[in-house]
Amino acid sequence: MFGKKREPIIIGGQHIGRFRASILLFKESFRFLRADKEIVALPVIMLFFQIFFIGILSFAFFAGWIAFGSEGEDLTTQENIMVYLFLFGIYMIGAFSIAFSQAGITHMVYTRIRGGDATLGSALSVALSHAPALFLWAMITSTVGIILGAIAERSQILGKIVTWFLGVAWTVLTYFTVQAIVLDKKNVPNAIRHSSAVFRKTWGETLVSNISLGLVFFCAHLAVVVSAIGLSVFLIALPSDMMPGLMVVWLLIALWMLVVLWFFVAILVHASLESILRVLLYVYATDNTIPTTTNFNAELLGQILGTTKPPQASGTVPLVPPIQ
Repeated sequence: MFGKKREPIIIGGQHIGRFRASILLFKESFRFLRADKEIVALPVIMLFFQIFFIGILSFAFFAGWIAFGSEGEDLTTQENIMVYLFLFGIYMIGAFSIAFSQAGITHMVYTRIRGGDATLGSALSVALSHAPALFLWAMITSTVGIILGAIAERSQILGKIVTWFLGVAWTVLTYFTVQAIVLDKKNVPNAIRHSSAVFRKTWGETLVSNISLGLVFFCAHLAVVVSAIGLSVFLIALPSDMMPGLMVVWLLIALWMLVVLWFFVAILVHASLESILRVLLYVYATDNTIPTTTNFNAELLGQILGTTKPPQASGTVPLVPPIQ
């Protein structure tokens, strides 16, 4: 099901583990991001989009609840419908924002690895041109999320575990749906099927790359939180004659504001790096090439993405037969 046996990864004549290679790929992706910082702007724009529309949706929901809600403890059928519509709207806004952001980043990364230099304006234009398909995709994945959530809510422990696995399966099999919509101009049903085929071909690289990326950010988040807690305890424990209590309060507020800022920036960078890796894996699986016209280390890409031939000095490197 998941393709042929993985070849050993050899970088600079030395065998390295797939996890270490994924860390190297993360570093290369971060270097790519530093060279094209406009990529981060897309998640920022869509974050404000989410905040704006979730605010409108929340206002409409609570206004409707005040106008039509009952005062009893048990929810009426009408109130249950309102709740599910509200949750569906939240799902839709989030799913569309993520898909739109990924569509723009996909265009920027693909243009870059082909030797071009896409702008933020062109990325937004491409994403807008695919907005109907992205909206349909957001509607489908939101519906699946609501259904699985409703089933899990009404199930026993075994049912919750089963629905969790179904949710994970849906996530991984639709992992490349946006890339299929943007790069191969596929409609949503075909994009979902194509995404499944791409994942089966790149499952090892996809899982390990995402696990390593998640582990890097988890360790960074943990270090920031532990450091902030330690500094907070230190400041609180200081005698009042060394530092006035009011100054301690302001320093604590400033410290935790910096922690919040860290999480905000880190989440945006994480999303951008994940999108870059997603495009690379998709190009490898569908175009049968290793891009070498970018900042990326060609030998690293050729090895971690599964080719047994060393990349050429320029252009692209043919790999295995394409996925149909």
